[in-house]
Amino acid sequence: MSAPQEHRDSASLGKKALRGGTFLAVATVIERLARLGRNMLLARIIVPDQFGLMALTMSVLAVLGAITEVGVSHAVVQNKRGDTPEFLNVAWWFGVVRGVVVGILAILLAGPVARLYDEPELGKLLLVAPVVILFTGLTSPKVFALQRKFQFKATLWTNQGAALLGTMLTIVLGFLLQNVWALMWGAVFEFFCRFVLSFILCPIRIRFRLDRVSVRDLLKFTRGMAGLSILTMLVIQADTAVLGMVVSAHQLGLYAFAIALAGFPLGVFTSVIEPLIVPVLSQAQDDFEALRRRVLALSRLVWLFGLPLMATLSIVAEPLLRLLYGPPFGEAAHAFALYCAFVMVYMNSIVSFFVYVAIGKPELQRRFTLVRALLVVLLLYPLSVLLGIEGAALALLIAMVGSMAVQLFNLRRVIGLGVVSFLATIRAGAGAAACVSVPALLIVTLTHLPDWAKVLTCAAFGGACWALLLLRERRVLASLRQGSLRSPSEGRVGTPHSDLR
Repeated sequence: MSAPQEHRDSASLGKKALRGGTFLAVATVIERLARLGRNMLLARIIVPDQFGLMALTMSVLAVLGAITEVGVSHAVVQNKRGDTPEFLNVAWWFGVVRGVVVGILAILLAGPVARLYDEPELGKLLLVAPVVILFTGLTSPKVFALQRKFQFKATLWTNQGAALLGTMLTIVLGFLLQNVWALMWGAVFEFFCRFVLSFILCPIRIRFRLDRVSVRDLLKFTRGMAGLSILTMLVIQADTAVLGMVVSAHQLGLYAFAIALAGFPLGVFTSVIEPLIVPVLSQAQDDFEALRRRVLALSRLVWLFGLPLMATLSIVAEPLLRLLYGPPFGEAAHAFALYCAFVMVYMNSIVSFFVYVAIGKPELQRRFTLVRALLVVLLLYPLSVLLGIEGAALALLIAMVGSMAVQLFNLRRVIGLGVVSFLATIRAGAGAAACVSVPALLIVTLTHLPDWAKVLTCAAFGGACWALLLLRERRVLASLRQGSLRSPSEGRVGTPHSDLR
Protein backbone atom coordinates (compact mmCIF):
# COMPACT_ATOMS: atom_id res chain seq x y z
CA MET A 1 0.00 0.00 0.00
CA SER A 2 1.34 3.47 -0.92
CA ALA A 3 2.11 6.02 1.79
CA PRO A 4 -0.64 8.48 0.70
CA GLN A 5 -3.21 5.68 0.60
CA GLU A 6 -2.08 4.44 4.04
CA HIS A 7 -2.42 7.97 5.41
CA ARG A 8 -5.93 8.33 3.95
CA ASP A 9 -7.00 4.98 5.40
CA SER A 10 -5.53 5.91 8.75
CA ALA A 11 -7.30 9.27 8.75
CA SER A 12 -10.60 7.59 7.86
CA LEU A 13 -10.08 5.13 10.69
CA GLY A 14 -9.47 7.94 13.17
CA LYS A 15 -12.56 9.87 12.06
CA LYS A 16 -14.74 6.77 12.37
CA ALA A 17 -13.29 6.05 15.79
CA LEU A 18 -13.94 9.61 16.97
CA ARG A 19 -17.46 9.73 15.60
CA GLY A 20 -18.36 6.32 16.98
CA GLY A 21 -16.74 7.05 20.31
CA THR A 22 -18.64 10.34 20.64
CA PHE A 23 -22.00 8.67 20.03
CA LEU A 24 -21.17 5.89 22.46
CA ALA A 25 -19.99 8.31 25.12
CA VAL A 26 -23.11 10.49 24.96
CA ALA A 27 -25.49 7.53 24.98
CA THR A 28 -23.59 5.80 27.78
CA VAL A 29 -23.56 8.89 29.97
CA ILE A 30 -27.31 9.32 29.49
CA GLU A 31 -27.90 5.67 30.37
CA ARG A 32 -25.63 5.79 33.44
CA LEU A 33 -27.26 8.99 34.66
CA ALA A 34 -30.64 7.28 34.32
CA ARG A 35 -29.36 4.41 36.47
CA LEU A 36 -28.02 6.88 39.00
CA GLY A 37 -31.38 8.63 39.14
CA ARG A 38 -33.08 5.26 39.58
CA ASN A 39 -30.79 4.38 42.49
CA MET A 40 -31.35 7.77 44.11
CA LEU A 41 -35.08 7.19 43.97
CA LEU A 42 -35.11 3.53 44.99
CA ALA A 43 -32.73 4.16 47.90
CA ARG A 44 -35.54 6.08 49.53
CA ILE A 45 -38.28 3.49 49.05
CA ILE A 46 -36.39 0.17 49.34
CA VAL A 47 -34.35 -0.61 52.46
CA PRO A 48 -30.57 -1.16 51.98
CA ASP A 49 -30.64 -4.85 52.95
CA GLN A 50 -32.72 -5.60 49.84
CA PHE A 51 -29.99 -4.09 47.68
CA GLY A 52 -27.48 -6.18 49.59
CA LEU A 53 -29.50 -9.28 48.69
CA MET A 54 -29.56 -8.27 45.03
CA ALA A 55 -25.80 -7.68 45.13
CA LEU A 56 -25.30 -11.20 46.50
CA THR A 57 -27.51 -12.66 43.77
CA MET A 58 -25.63 -10.93 40.99
CA SER A 59 -22.32 -11.90 42.59
CA VAL A 60 -23.24 -15.59 42.49
CA LEU A 61 -24.50 -15.18 38.93
CA ALA A 62 -21.21 -13.51 37.99
CA VAL A 63 -19.31 -16.52 39.33
CA LEU A 64 -21.36 -18.90 37.21
CA GLY A 65 -21.06 -16.62 34.20
CA ALA A 66 -17.30 -16.32 34.62
CA ILE A 67 -16.88 -20.09 34.82
CA THR A 68 -18.62 -20.47 31.47
CA GLU A 69 -17.29 -17.29 29.77
CA VAL A 70 -15.53 -18.03 26.48
CA GLY A 71 -15.00 -14.53 25.07
CA VAL A 72 -17.32 -14.82 22.07
CA SER A 73 -17.79 -11.06 21.66
CA HIS A 74 -14.04 -10.41 21.65
CA ALA A 75 -13.50 -13.27 19.22
CA VAL A 76 -16.03 -11.81 16.77
CA VAL A 77 -14.33 -8.39 16.85
CA GLN A 78 -10.78 -9.74 16.70
CA ASN A 79 -11.19 -12.40 14.03
CA LYS A 80 -10.87 -11.26 10.42
CA ARG A 81 -13.73 -13.66 9.51
CA GLY A 82 -15.83 -12.47 12.45
CA ASP A 83 -18.48 -10.83 10.25
CA THR A 84 -19.14 -13.86 8.02
CA PRO A 85 -22.48 -15.70 8.39
CA GLU A 86 -20.66 -18.94 9.21
CA PHE A 87 -18.64 -17.43 12.07
CA LEU A 88 -21.63 -15.52 13.48
CA ASN A 89 -23.74 -18.68 13.48
CA VAL A 90 -21.10 -20.57 15.46
CA ALA A 91 -20.69 -17.64 17.87
CA TRP A 92 -24.44 -17.53 18.52
CA TRP A 93 -24.60 -21.24 19.35
CA PHE A 94 -21.66 -20.86 21.72
CA GLY A 95 -23.59 -18.16 23.58
CA VAL A 96 -26.78 -20.19 23.76
CA VAL A 97 -25.01 -23.26 25.14
CA ARG A 98 -23.32 -21.08 27.75
CA GLY A 99 -26.68 -19.67 28.86
CA VAL A 100 -28.18 -23.14 29.26
CA VAL A 101 -25.18 -24.36 31.26
CA VAL A 102 -25.43 -21.37 33.62
CA GLY A 103 -29.13 -22.03 34.13
CA ILE A 104 -28.55 -25.66 35.06
CA LEU A 105 -25.74 -24.75 37.47
CA ALA A 106 -27.87 -22.08 39.12
CA ILE A 107 -30.78 -24.47 39.70
CA LEU A 108 -28.45 -27.06 41.25
CA LEU A 109 -26.69 -24.53 43.49
CA ALA A 110 -29.59 -22.29 44.51
CA GLY A 111 -30.43 -24.23 47.68
CA PRO A 112 -26.86 -24.74 48.95
CA VAL A 113 -25.90 -21.11 48.31
CA ALA A 114 -29.01 -19.82 50.12
CA ARG A 115 -28.15 -21.98 53.14
CA LEU A 116 -24.52 -20.81 53.05
CA TYR A 117 -25.59 -17.18 53.44
CA ASP A 118 -28.64 -18.03 55.57
CA GLU A 119 -30.86 -16.12 53.13
CA PRO A 120 -33.85 -18.23 51.96
CA GLU A 121 -34.90 -15.53 49.48
CA LEU A 122 -31.53 -15.86 47.76
CA GLY A 123 -32.45 -19.37 46.59
CA LYS A 124 -35.58 -18.07 44.84
CA LEU A 125 -33.67 -15.24 43.22
CA LEU A 126 -31.05 -17.63 41.86
CA LEU A 127 -33.74 -19.58 40.04
CA VAL A 128 -34.65 -16.46 38.05
CA ALA A 129 -31.32 -14.63 37.68
CA PRO A 130 -29.76 -17.03 35.10
CA VAL A 131 -32.33 -15.86 32.56
CA VAL A 132 -30.09 -12.79 32.25
CA ILE A 133 -27.21 -14.94 30.98
CA LEU A 134 -29.55 -16.87 28.68
CA PHE A 135 -30.77 -13.67 27.01
CA THR A 136 -27.15 -12.52 26.72
CA GLY A 137 -26.33 -15.72 24.83
CA LEU A 138 -29.35 -15.28 22.55
CA THR A 139 -28.24 -11.79 21.54
CA SER A 140 -27.17 -11.49 17.90
CA PRO A 141 -23.33 -11.53 17.68
CA LYS A 142 -23.55 -9.39 14.56
CA VAL A 143 -23.66 -6.41 16.95
CA PHE A 144 -20.02 -7.10 17.80
CA ALA A 145 -19.05 -7.66 14.17
CA LEU A 146 -20.27 -4.17 13.29
CA GLN A 147 -18.09 -2.69 16.02
CA ARG A 148 -15.01 -3.74 14.08
CA LYS A 149 -16.20 -1.41 11.32
CA PHE A 150 -16.99 1.36 13.83
CA GLN A 151 -20.72 1.02 13.19
CA PHE A 152 -22.17 1.55 16.66
CA LYS A 153 -25.84 2.19 16.00
CA ALA A 154 -26.78 -1.37 16.93
CA THR A 155 -24.61 -1.23 20.05
CA LEU A 156 -26.31 1.97 21.18
CA TRP A 157 -29.81 0.58 20.79
CA THR A 158 -29.15 -2.88 22.18
CA ASN A 159 -27.10 -1.79 25.20
CA GLN A 160 -28.04 1.74 26.16
CA GLY A 161 -31.57 1.54 24.72
CA ALA A 162 -32.37 -1.69 26.54
CA ALA A 163 -30.81 -0.31 29.74
CA LEU A 164 -33.09 2.73 29.67
CA LEU A 165 -36.15 0.51 29.17
CA GLY A 166 -35.07 -1.72 32.04
CA THR A 167 -34.45 1.30 34.25
CA MET A 168 -37.95 2.64 33.66
CA LEU A 169 -39.57 -0.69 34.48
CA THR A 170 -37.44 -1.05 37.63
CA ILE A 171 -38.64 2.34 38.89
CA VAL A 172 -42.28 1.39 38.33
CA LEU A 173 -41.81 -1.99 40.03
CA GLY A 174 -39.91 -0.29 42.85
CA PHE A 175 -42.98 1.71 43.81
CA LEU A 176 -45.25 -1.31 43.45
CA LEU A 177 -43.16 -4.05 45.11
CA GLN A 178 -40.67 -2.11 47.26
CA ASN A 179 -38.35 -5.12 47.55
CA VAL A 180 -35.55 -6.97 45.79
CA TRP A 181 -37.85 -8.43 43.15
CA ALA A 182 -38.31 -5.01 41.57
CA LEU A 183 -34.57 -5.02 40.87
CA MET A 184 -34.56 -8.60 39.61
CA TRP A 185 -37.46 -8.30 37.18
CA GLY A 186 -36.06 -5.00 35.93
CA ALA A 187 -32.74 -6.70 35.13
CA VAL A 188 -34.44 -9.61 33.35
CA PHE A 189 -36.52 -7.21 31.26
CA GLU A 190 -33.44 -5.19 30.30
CA PHE A 191 -31.60 -8.21 28.90
CA PHE A 192 -34.74 -9.46 27.16
CA CYS A 193 -34.96 -6.10 25.39
CA ARG A 194 -31.29 -6.36 24.47
CA PHE A 195 -31.90 -9.76 22.85
CA VAL A 196 -34.96 -8.59 20.90
CA LEU A 197 -33.42 -5.33 19.73
CA SER A 198 -30.24 -7.08 18.58
CA PHE A 199 -32.16 -9.32 16.18
CA ILE A 200 -34.32 -6.47 14.94
CA LEU A 201 -31.26 -4.38 14.08
CA CYS A 202 -28.73 -7.15 13.29
CA PRO A 203 -30.56 -10.29 12.19
CA ILE A 204 -28.57 -13.42 11.40
CA ARG A 205 -29.64 -16.73 9.96
CA ILE A 206 -29.43 -19.48 12.54
CA ARG A 207 -28.35 -22.87 11.20
CA PHE A 208 -27.82 -26.20 12.91
CA ARG A 209 -24.86 -26.95 10.69
CA LEU A 210 -21.66 -25.46 12.10
CA ASP A 211 -18.78 -24.34 9.92
CA ARG A 212 -15.67 -26.32 10.91
CA VAL A 213 -13.20 -23.51 10.24
CA SER A 214 -15.22 -21.10 12.36
CA VAL A 215 -15.48 -23.62 15.17
CA ARG A 216 -11.74 -24.16 15.04
CA ASP A 217 -10.96 -20.43 15.10
CA LEU A 218 -13.40 -19.76 17.93
CA LEU A 219 -12.12 -22.66 20.00
CA LYS A 220 -8.54 -21.50 19.49
CA PHE A 221 -9.42 -18.03 20.76
CA THR A 222 -11.53 -19.27 23.67
CA ARG A 223 -8.74 -21.56 24.84
CA GLY A 224 -6.66 -18.45 25.29
CA MET A 225 -9.51 -16.87 27.26
CA ALA A 226 -9.97 -19.93 29.46
CA GLY A 227 -9.70 -19.07 33.12
CA LEU A 228 -9.34 -15.32 32.56
CA SER A 229 -12.99 -14.56 33.32
CA ILE A 230 -13.09 -16.49 36.58
CA LEU A 231 -9.87 -14.80 37.71
CA THR A 232 -11.25 -11.40 36.75
CA MET A 233 -14.47 -12.18 38.61
CA LEU A 234 -12.46 -12.63 41.81
CA VAL A 235 -11.61 -8.94 41.61
CA ILE A 236 -15.01 -7.64 40.52
CA GLN A 237 -17.39 -9.80 42.59
CA ALA A 238 -15.43 -11.52 45.36
CA ASP A 239 -15.77 -8.50 47.65
CA THR A 240 -19.55 -8.82 47.66
CA ALA A 241 -19.42 -12.59 48.17
CA VAL A 242 -17.04 -12.29 51.15
CA LEU A 243 -18.74 -9.29 52.73
CA GLY A 244 -22.03 -11.20 52.62
CA MET A 245 -20.49 -13.53 55.20
CA VAL A 246 -18.83 -10.99 57.51
CA VAL A 247 -21.07 -7.89 57.57
CA SER A 248 -24.81 -7.30 57.87
CA ALA A 249 -27.09 -7.09 54.86
CA HIS A 250 -27.56 -3.41 55.73
CA GLN A 251 -23.81 -2.73 55.50
CA LEU A 252 -23.60 -4.74 52.30
CA GLY A 253 -26.39 -2.62 50.84
CA LEU A 254 -24.52 0.59 51.70
CA TYR A 255 -21.38 -0.83 50.12
CA ALA A 256 -23.25 -1.87 46.97
CA PHE A 257 -24.55 1.66 46.46
CA ALA A 258 -21.15 3.22 47.19
CA ILE A 259 -19.22 1.08 44.69
CA ALA A 260 -21.97 1.48 42.09
CA LEU A 261 -21.47 5.24 42.26
CA ALA A 262 -17.67 4.97 42.39
CA GLY A 263 -17.82 2.65 39.39
CA PHE A 264 -19.83 5.15 37.33
CA PRO A 265 -16.73 6.35 35.39
CA LEU A 266 -15.65 2.75 34.86
CA GLY A 267 -19.05 1.87 33.42
CA VAL A 268 -18.84 4.74 30.95
CA PHE A 269 -15.22 3.91 30.14
CA THR A 270 -15.82 0.24 29.41
CA SER A 271 -18.99 0.88 27.43
CA VAL A 272 -17.18 3.37 25.20
CA ILE A 273 -13.63 2.01 25.11
CA GLU A 274 -14.23 -1.71 24.61
CA PRO A 275 -16.17 -1.47 21.33
CA LEU A 276 -13.96 1.40 20.15
CA ILE A 277 -10.40 0.50 21.13
CA VAL A 278 -10.40 -3.23 20.35
CA PRO A 279 -10.97 -2.68 16.61
CA VAL A 280 -8.54 0.25 16.59
CA LEU A 281 -5.78 -1.87 18.11
CA SER A 282 -6.70 -4.83 15.94
CA GLN A 283 -5.89 -2.73 12.88
CA ALA A 284 -2.27 -2.60 14.13
CA GLN A 285 -2.06 -6.17 15.40
CA ASP A 286 1.01 -6.84 13.26
CA ASP A 287 2.82 -3.58 14.09
CA PHE A 288 4.10 -3.52 17.68
CA GLU A 289 5.62 -0.08 17.30
CA ALA A 290 2.18 1.31 16.49
CA LEU A 291 0.70 -0.60 19.42
CA ARG A 292 3.23 0.95 21.80
CA ARG A 293 2.41 4.46 20.57
CA ARG A 294 -1.29 3.87 20.98
CA VAL A 295 -1.06 2.32 24.43
CA LEU A 296 1.09 5.17 25.73
CA ALA A 297 -1.13 7.87 24.23
CA LEU A 298 -4.32 6.24 25.52
CA SER A 299 -2.85 5.65 28.97
CA ARG A 300 -1.80 9.26 29.25
CA LEU A 301 -5.33 10.44 28.44
CA VAL A 302 -6.86 8.00 30.93
CA TRP A 303 -4.64 9.32 33.74
CA LEU A 304 -4.99 12.94 32.64
CA PHE A 305 -8.77 13.04 32.78
CA GLY A 306 -9.33 10.24 35.28
CA LEU A 307 -7.10 11.29 38.18
CA PRO A 308 -8.68 14.74 38.74
CA LEU A 309 -12.14 13.16 38.59
CA MET A 310 -11.28 10.41 41.07
CA ALA A 311 -9.57 12.87 43.41
CA THR A 312 -12.64 15.10 43.49
CA LEU A 313 -15.01 12.18 44.07
CA SER A 314 -12.86 10.78 46.87
CA ILE A 315 -12.63 14.07 48.75
CA VAL A 316 -16.32 14.87 48.48
CA ALA A 317 -17.39 11.25 49.15
CA GLU A 318 -19.33 11.67 52.41
CA PRO A 319 -21.48 14.70 51.48
CA LEU A 320 -22.02 13.25 48.00
CA LEU A 321 -23.33 9.90 49.29
CA ARG A 322 -25.57 11.59 51.86
CA LEU A 323 -26.93 13.97 49.23
CA LEU A 324 -27.67 11.31 46.61
CA TYR A 325 -28.90 8.40 48.72
CA GLY A 326 -29.67 9.69 52.20
CA PRO A 327 -27.87 10.21 55.55
CA PRO A 328 -27.12 6.50 56.31
CA PHE A 329 -25.02 6.13 53.17
CA GLY A 330 -22.39 8.54 54.44
CA GLU A 331 -21.02 5.60 56.45
CA ALA A 332 -19.62 4.16 53.24
CA ALA A 333 -17.52 7.23 52.36
CA HIS A 334 -14.11 5.66 53.07
CA ALA A 335 -14.96 2.53 51.11
CA PHE A 336 -16.17 4.76 48.29
CA ALA A 337 -12.87 6.69 48.20
CA LEU A 338 -10.78 3.52 48.16
CA TYR A 339 -12.93 2.04 45.41
CA CYS A 340 -12.44 5.24 43.35
CA ALA A 341 -8.69 4.63 43.45
CA PHE A 342 -9.25 1.00 42.44
CA VAL A 343 -11.38 2.11 39.50
CA MET A 344 -8.65 4.49 38.30
CA VAL A 345 -6.02 1.76 38.13
CA TYR A 346 -8.51 -0.71 36.69
CA MET A 347 -9.33 1.59 33.77
CA ASN A 348 -5.69 1.70 32.75
CA SER A 349 -5.37 -2.07 33.02
CA ILE A 350 -8.21 -2.43 30.51
CA VAL A 351 -6.13 -0.69 27.84
CA SER A 352 -3.30 -3.19 28.29
CA PHE A 353 -5.70 -6.14 28.18
CA PHE A 354 -7.02 -4.96 24.83
CA VAL A 355 -3.49 -5.22 23.46
CA TYR A 356 -3.56 -8.98 23.98
CA VAL A 357 -7.06 -9.26 22.54
CA ALA A 358 -6.03 -7.24 19.49
CA ILE A 359 -3.09 -9.51 18.66
CA GLY A 360 -5.23 -12.62 19.18
CA LYS A 361 -3.36 -13.82 22.27
CA PRO A 362 -5.62 -13.20 25.27
CA GLU A 363 -3.81 -15.95 27.17
CA LEU A 364 -0.95 -13.46 27.69
CA GLN A 365 -3.24 -11.68 30.14
CA ARG A 366 -3.30 -14.75 32.39
CA ARG A 367 -0.24 -13.82 34.43
CA PHE A 368 -1.76 -10.46 35.28
CA THR A 369 -5.14 -11.87 36.23
CA LEU A 370 -3.57 -14.72 38.19
CA VAL A 371 -1.46 -12.37 40.33
CA ARG A 372 -4.46 -10.12 40.88
CA ALA A 373 -6.69 -13.03 41.87
CA LEU A 374 -4.11 -14.46 44.26
CA LEU A 375 -3.70 -11.10 46.00
CA VAL A 376 -7.47 -10.77 46.33
CA VAL A 377 -7.76 -14.28 47.80
CA LEU A 378 -4.98 -13.57 50.30
CA LEU A 379 -6.14 -10.11 51.37
CA LEU A 380 -9.91 -9.91 50.99
CA TYR A 381 -11.16 -12.01 53.89
CA PRO A 382 -8.70 -10.84 56.60
CA LEU A 383 -9.06 -7.17 55.66
CA SER A 384 -12.86 -7.47 55.47
CA VAL A 385 -12.98 -9.03 58.93
CA LEU A 386 -10.62 -6.38 60.30
CA LEU A 387 -11.97 -3.25 58.57
CA GLY A 388 -15.38 -4.22 57.21
CA ILE A 389 -16.44 -2.67 53.91
CA GLU A 390 -13.36 -0.40 53.89
CA GLY A 391 -11.16 -3.51 54.14
CA ALA A 392 -12.81 -5.06 51.09
CA ALA A 393 -12.20 -1.97 48.98
CA LEU A 394 -8.61 -1.71 50.24
CA ALA A 395 -7.92 -5.35 49.33
CA LEU A 396 -9.12 -4.74 45.76
CA LEU A 397 -6.94 -1.65 45.45
CA ILE A 398 -3.77 -3.37 46.70
CA ALA A 399 -4.38 -6.35 44.41
CA MET A 400 -4.89 -4.10 41.39
CA VAL A 401 -1.76 -2.04 41.99
CA GLY A 402 0.38 -5.15 42.56
CA SER A 403 -0.88 -6.92 39.47
CA MET A 404 -0.53 -3.78 37.34
CA ALA A 405 3.18 -3.76 38.20
CA VAL A 406 3.40 -7.30 36.85
CA GLN A 407 1.48 -6.21 33.76
CA LEU A 408 4.01 -3.49 32.95
CA PHE A 409 6.89 -5.97 32.90
CA ASN A 410 4.77 -8.33 30.82
CA LEU A 411 4.05 -5.62 28.24
CA ARG A 412 7.75 -4.83 28.03
CA ARG A 413 8.44 -8.46 27.15
CA VAL A 414 5.56 -8.83 24.67
CA ILE A 415 5.53 -5.55 22.71
CA GLY A 416 8.61 -3.76 24.04
CA LEU A 417 6.70 -1.15 26.05
CA GLY A 418 9.09 0.59 28.45
CA VAL A 419 8.09 0.72 32.12
CA VAL A 420 9.56 4.21 32.54
CA SER A 421 7.70 5.37 29.42
CA PHE A 422 4.42 4.13 30.86
CA LEU A 423 5.01 5.70 34.29
CA ALA A 424 5.70 9.01 32.56
CA THR A 425 2.10 9.00 31.31
CA ILE A 426 0.90 9.53 34.91
CA ARG A 427 2.76 12.80 35.44
CA ALA A 428 0.31 15.24 33.86
CA GLY A 429 -2.74 13.60 35.43
CA ALA A 430 -1.17 13.64 38.88
CA GLY A 431 -0.45 17.36 38.56
CA ALA A 432 -4.03 18.07 37.52
CA ALA A 433 -5.36 16.01 40.42
CA ALA A 434 -3.21 17.95 42.88
CA CYS A 435 -4.59 21.25 41.59
CA VAL A 436 -8.15 20.04 42.17
CA SER A 437 -7.53 18.35 45.51
CA VAL A 438 -6.30 21.39 47.46
CA PRO A 439 -9.42 23.58 47.09
CA ALA A 440 -11.72 20.56 47.43
CA LEU A 441 -10.10 19.54 50.73
CA LEU A 442 -10.39 23.07 52.09
CA ILE A 443 -14.06 23.25 51.15
CA VAL A 444 -15.00 19.88 52.67
CA THR A 445 -12.94 20.08 55.86
CA LEU A 446 -12.93 23.77 56.80
CA THR A 447 -16.34 25.07 55.76
CA HIS A 448 -19.77 24.49 57.28
CA LEU A 449 -21.65 24.55 54.01
CA PRO A 450 -24.58 22.17 53.51
CA ASP A 451 -23.86 18.97 51.61
CA TRP A 452 -25.34 20.23 48.35
CA ALA A 453 -23.17 23.38 48.46
CA LYS A 454 -19.99 21.39 49.14
CA VAL A 455 -20.72 19.01 46.30
CA LEU A 456 -21.57 21.73 43.81
CA THR A 457 -18.55 23.87 44.75
CA CYS A 458 -16.13 20.94 44.41
CA ALA A 459 -17.82 19.93 41.18
CA ALA A 460 -17.27 23.45 39.88
CA PHE A 461 -13.54 23.21 40.58
CA GLY A 462 -13.42 19.77 38.96
CA GLY A 463 -15.37 21.01 35.95
CA ALA A 464 -13.04 23.98 35.54
CA CYS A 465 -10.06 21.62 35.62
CA TRP A 466 -11.61 19.44 32.91
CA ALA A 467 -12.39 22.51 30.78
CA LEU A 468 -8.77 23.65 31.01
CA LEU A 469 -7.57 20.15 30.14
CA LEU A 470 -9.84 20.02 27.10
CA LEU A 471 -8.53 23.40 25.99
CA ARG A 472 -4.95 22.35 26.61
CA GLU A 473 -5.43 19.06 24.74
CA ARG A 474 -7.28 20.56 21.79
CA ARG A 475 -4.42 19.69 19.45
CA VAL A 476 -4.60 16.08 20.60
CA LEU A 477 -8.33 15.98 19.85
CA ALA A 478 -7.73 17.67 16.50
CA SER A 479 -5.10 15.09 15.60
CA LEU A 480 -7.54 12.32 16.47
CA ARG A 481 -10.04 13.84 14.04
CA GLN A 482 -7.32 13.58 11.39
CA GLY A 483 -6.60 9.94 12.25
CA SER A 484 -3.95 10.16 14.97
CA LEU A 485 -3.73 10.69 18.71
CA ARG A 486 -0.59 12.69 19.42
CA SER A 487 0.53 14.31 22.64
CA PRO A 488 1.19 18.07 22.39
CA SER A 489 4.50 17.39 24.13
CA GLU A 490 6.01 14.13 22.97
CA GLY A 491 8.03 13.76 26.15
CA ARG A 492 4.89 13.33 28.23
CA VAL A 493 4.44 9.79 27.09
CA GLY A 494 8.08 8.90 27.07
CA THR A 495 8.58 8.23 23.37
CA PRO A 496 9.58 10.44 20.44
CA HIS A 497 6.26 9.91 18.69
CA SER A 498 3.27 8.71 20.71
CA ASP A 499 0.19 8.84 18.55
CA LEU A 500 -2.80 6.86 17.39
CA ARG A 501 -2.76 6.63 13.63
